Amino acid sequence: MTHPHAAPARAAAFLIALGGLMTNDAVPARAAAAPAPAPVERIVAAALADSSAFALLADLCDTAGSRLNGSEGQRRAVAWALDRLRAGGLDDVRAEPVTVPHWVRGRETCTLLEPYEQPLTMLGLGGSVGTPPGGIAAEVLAVRDFDELEARAPEAAGRLVLFDPPWEGYGKTVQYRGRGAVAAARHGAVGCLIRSVTDRSLATPHTGIMRYDKGDTIPRIPAAALSVEDAALLTRLARRGPVRVRLEMGAAQLPDAPSANVVADLTGRELPDEVVLAGAHLDSWDAGCGAHDDGAGCAIVMEAVMLLKRLDLAPRRTLRVVLFADEEMTQQGGRGYARDHADELPRHRAALECDSGGFAPAGFTVQADSATVARFAALAAPLAPLGADAVTPGGGGVDISFLAEAGVPLIGHRVHGEHYFDVHHSPADTLDKVDPADLQRNVAAVAGLLWAIAEAP
Repeated sequence: MTHPHAAPARAAAFLIALGGLMTNDAVPARAAAAPAPAPVERIVAAALADSSAFALLADLCDTAGSRLNGSEGQRRAVAWALDRLRAGGLDDVRAEPVTVPHWVRGRETCTLLEPYEQPLTMLGLGGSVGTPPGGIAAEVLAVRDFDELEARAPEAAGRLVLFDPPWEGYGKTVQYRGRGAVAAARHGAVGCLIRSVTDRSLATPHTGIMRYDKGDTIPRIPAAALSVEDAALLTRLARRGPVRVRLEMGAAQLPDAPSANVVADLTGRELPDEVVLAGAHLDSWDAGCGAHDDGAGCAIVMEAVMLLKRLDLAPRRTLRVVLFADEEMTQQGGRGYARDHADELPRHRAALECDSGGFAPAGFTVQADSATVARFAALAAPLAPLGADAVTPGGGGVDISFLAEAGVPLIGHRVHGEHYFDVHHSPADTLDKVDPADLQRNVAAVAGLLWAIAEAP
């Protein structure tokens, strides 16, 4: 992938491509004067020269903190977003109510009791039930995967089952977080522990949502993630002899809570009823402050559209910022937006989501027919000096996925996220992990593509 710092020859090609792609604001050539900058060139240059995105992200992280559903942090974040979008001069800034699940963590500990006593580093999984008062003390059955659990099923009754799979990428490894408790409970386990869903760890556990079966036939047992190091320790100890652990979790599911999607428009000058949506999710887990997941995405889409406003560039179509509620648990924000805007979805020309962190830009994926993918690839070509011109078929993002049924083309913003899962859903997802220059390059890429789509014939 091209590094954002391009060679001079690439920069010259960038300017030529910009002039050829975007013609709405072209001016007659004059022998004595250089041509006026094309809009995308102007947008990219302004974004790269501006540090507003990182300041915006710092403000969110420091003002709201973590933003779990139903929390004070989540309520502070909604108020913060409304205030910043209004200050940015956007139109019709509003909170669109949604109702979200309200899970609370409570006090939690995990302690190795045998063969010796030692505290273990853990985080309860989102949606888990709590333990009885005093916790659960039980022997550990350490297994590599679901197949080993099935092979050793008679040993699971009355035990805490630990899943300690190798890291095989997020998409495969996360299944133990989602389904581990149900699989363990089916064989009589009293609790479930998992190796945190990450490749690397510095004694840092990673949380995330887990699921129970909707029926009542399988007991709901508590589930928690251990740090990679502590999961490995229990697995080694279990090969030597009995291992006992006490798990205490005060987790509880409270009645659903009010929340909101935060929505704002930059109204189109010619086709105001046609919408190009730019979204991210405002909620986060309660570990860390969600700087990459998804504070960075919120800062990118907010700043991308507010930058156009500061540049006094009115797009042909309306650009709409949507900061979704409840991505991390049940996606009520995305579902609610699709439901509440059903009548206007046929006029949504595209929806873009930023939810892959604030690392260096890598391009976009598009969920649409091949002709639409090719068209967006042409629109993204001028972003090559940013390393953001790669456009491939793929998903757009979970929040905007509910728009697919209405035929809206979905765009996923992609970054070089090799280290994303080092901090994902953990106390380490903090502001210091975000590079301000990378964040600005993402703003430039997203703003440039949004403008190109909004302007396209």
